[in-house]
Parts: sequence; structure tokens; C-alpha cells
Amino acid sequence: MKRRAIVTGLARNCATYLPEVLANLGRWAALYGQAYFLFAVSDTHDDSRMVLEDWLAAGRSGEVLDFGCLEEQLPRRTERIAWLRNACLDRVRALPQGDWDHLVVADLDDVLAQPIAAQPFAQAIDWLEASPERAAVFASAAPRYYDVWALRHPRWCPHDCWHRIWGRNAPESFEAAKFREVFRRQIEIPLAMAPIAVRSAFGGLAVYRLSWALPSRYRGLDDSSREVSEHVAFNEAIADAGGTLHIFPALRVHAPAQHLYQAQDFKLRWRLRMQALQLAAVVRPPARQLIGVT
Repeated sequence: MKRRAIVTGLARNCATYLPEVLANLGRWAALYGQAYFLFAVSDTHDDSRMVLEDWLAAGRSGEVLDFGCLEEQLPRRTERIAWLRNACLDRVRALPQGDWDHLVVADLDDVLAQPIAAQPFAQAIDWLEASPERAAVFASAAPRYYDVWALRHPRWCPHDCWHRIWGRNAPESFEAAKFREVFRRQIEIPLAMAPIAVRSAFGGLAVYRLSWALPSRYRGLDDSSREVSEHVAFNEAIADAGGTLHIFPALRVHAPAQHLYQAQDFKLRWRLRMQALQLAAVVRPPARQLIGVT
């Protein structure tokens, strides 16, 4: 029997990207015996909702939840996103459960706006199903892994990178802190590398076993009311319950340029520093240093 999946995503002012994103989602959904699409829209000023509804109307099963304007009551971005993701989860819980197998969580913006083949997605879900403790697989990215904020790994990224940047010592510049906490961790992951065990990740595309995902909740603020990546609390709850989570290197999205180092944004000293890091990576690949693989 073919597996069944629920595909979720949040939309805000992303109508420009949606045709390509939805083509990817449709390509992956075809790998399942049945797929149900659940999209949430809020605070959008373009045609995102209409594009999603028209796409579903072309013979697909699903719905678009429109929450109107949330920004006034939830002004902090991560809190608002967590609220929306939890609203989607609540709707998933209300669906007839039947034999739904997977929860696919996808960004609906430029991360998935270039074609991604069905084969690596199929490999990822087959690998996920090969062992019962495997709870989730996350996409890697080209040219480098970019989503450091959602990442938790004991060597690669053991803490919240932005909290370290925001809370840096007074003499340290923003540029120095960002190089240390973000750019140094945005590494190239070879396609042929084995899946990488993590406590949390996202990177624009995740596939969860639904049974592992449903007990979890997203959280966009920490105990000190600081913004956090909403994925961390969700994923760590799964890990604490005994589920294993992995980045699947063969499944690659396209890292948005605005999340990566851009030479034109930095003065000469920082451009030289990045060149030094890139040269060092040729001699000793960062995956070996940070992830501990050979």
C-alpha cells in the first residue's frame, strides 16, 4: 500500500514564487497514494491565497486557512509563525486520522522556487521509513547549508546562533559575531554524505512521520521572551521522546542568497577573512571538522 501524506505550508506575500513551489509539491505528492494539502495564509498583500486556492481547485485535495491580519496581535515574527504552524497542526489533528503516514512541512517562498526532482525526495522518505525510530528528515541545501538558526547539533551548532550575536560582548562587532556564529557554520554538505543526525533542523523542507510529529508544538519565543526559531522546540520535543532526526544530504533545496554571505555587504577585511575560510575548507572540509565525518 502506498503511503499517505499531509503537506503544510505558510504563505505571506509569496505569490511570485508559488507556481514553481507548487510544482515541486505536486511532484513529491505524486509519490504518495494520497496527499492532502493544508496551507495557512496571513498578513498578505498579494494574490497568495488566490494562487493556492486555484491550484487546489484543479483536482487536488486540501484547503487554505486564511487568518487575516495577525501582525497586530502577534507583532513578533517568530511568535506569529509558531502560532500559524500550531494552527495547521490543530487542523491536522481534526482531520480523520485514518492511515496518514507523513507530515511534509515546506516553505512556500524562494527556497523551493527552483525545480527539485522527485527521486531524492523518494530516497529520503524511503530512508525515513526504514527504521521505526526515525522521526524526520530535513533537506540539505546548495551551495551551502543555510538554516543555522533552526539547527542543533552538539559540534556543528549546539546553541542559538542569533542569541550569541545579540548578546555579544560590547567590544565585538556585529560582523565578527556573525562570521563566528553563522557563516562559519554555513558549510557545504556533499551529496553522497550519509544522513546527519541532529536534534533540530529545517532548511525549508522537512518530512515527519505523523505519529512522531502530532504530540509536538511549535514555539517562537523562549522563556526570556526572546525570538527563537520555532522549529527547535518542535524538533527537540520529538528527540526527547526518542525519535531520531536527520539532515538528508541527497535532498537539496536552493539556499536563498539573502541568508548566505554576500561579499558586497562587507568591508575588505571581512572579504579577506571569508577567502581564508574558503581556502581552509579546500584543505580540510568543514563537514569533517564540524560534523565529525571523514
